[in-house]
Amino acid sequence: MVAEIEKQTESLCRKYSTPPMAWLHRASCSEDDDERSAGRSFARASTSADLSHVRHACRTLASYRVLLPYVADREKLLRSLRDRNGDETTARRLLRAFVSSALYLSADPARAASRMLRAMAYDHGDVGWGWEEANDSGVESGDEDGDRPEERVTELRTSRCLYVALFSAEREPDLATATCCAVDGVPWFPATTLETHGVRVSRPSALSEGGHACVLRVERGRR
Repeated sequence: MVAEIEKQTESLCRKYSTPPMAWLHRASCSEDDDERSAGRSFARASTSADLSHVRHACRTLASYRVLLPYVADREKLLRSLRDRNGDETTARRLLRAFVSSALYLSADPARAASRMLRAMAYDHGDVGWGWEEANDSGVESGDEDGDRPEERVTELRTSRCLYVALFSAEREPDLATATCCAVDGVPWFPATTLETHGVRVSRPSALSEGGHACVLRVERGRR
């Protein structure tokens, strides 16, 4: 079974690792993208980060296909893949404890949270994602209780995602929820981040959920 996963992984990698990864342009750029700018971006050679994420996506897809015939409950298999990709309970608790400690020690928790999300964006490849950032826009929105507005500190937005594009090309789009969506960005922050640190970190839109863009947002809110 392991040998078959490796065989399928290598086959998928040969299919999807060839620069300039034109399949990604076709699969995930929205109609609103600037075609000229997008063309220049995809004409560049893929970075090592892009190729690393391609391999990770291919291995996840291969594991899913090899294991699915032996698993009666598909949801259990997806949960198992999420755990394997970093959403395992103990790992998640350790990560959230680290993040909470970093926010506690920071003079400005909202800025610290923004830096963490930027680090995630920089880890993603230049071709596989096209993160754009808006800072200190002054845009405000009501909080959950409607008592006081929240100030947006940072918003990261992209209209393409390597994982969504690759899995969609292989007709398994929801596998993205078992990879980057399950472990990157918002899942790092404990549910008590707003009450404890006065910071709300949210993902109001996701490509893997049918949105036109992935949006990660950091806001200052009421504790």
